[in-house]
Amino acid sequence: MYTPPSARASAAAYRQVGVDSQVLSASPHGLIGLLFNELLVCLQGAATAIERRDVATKVRLMAKASRLIDEGLMSSLDVQAGGEVAANLQQLYAYCLLRLAQANAANDAAQVRDVQALLEPVIDGWRQIGGRA
Repeated sequence: MYTPPSARASAAAYRQVGVDSQVLSASPHGLIGLLFNELLVCLQGAATAIERRDVATKVRLMAKASRLIDEGLMSSLDVQAGGEVAANLQQLYAYCLLRLAQANAANDAAQVRDVQALLEPVIDGWRQIGGRA
């Protein structure tokens, strides 16, 4: 079905308002949850884009996933206050960034899925903490 460009632009604007509202109303724990959710979407989309040979989408999603890990998740860690757990997460995130760079260079969807598999236990644990944080 054809969707006119003006309708697509309106839909994108409404989605952005929804995301902005979520961010503004989220707790610190909720903000990390939003980062994790968006990261999973990017990783799944990047793996699919690699399989479809959609280079532009792959590049965009891999860059966004890397930024979410580096500028979002890693930068939110407080290694002094978080101790060993925060230090381990920092190492995991650094390893994930390395693997994503390798996956991007090799156009390897399996490596992207490996990164997702590495992060899923952390994400599941974060979700289980829920409102107790």
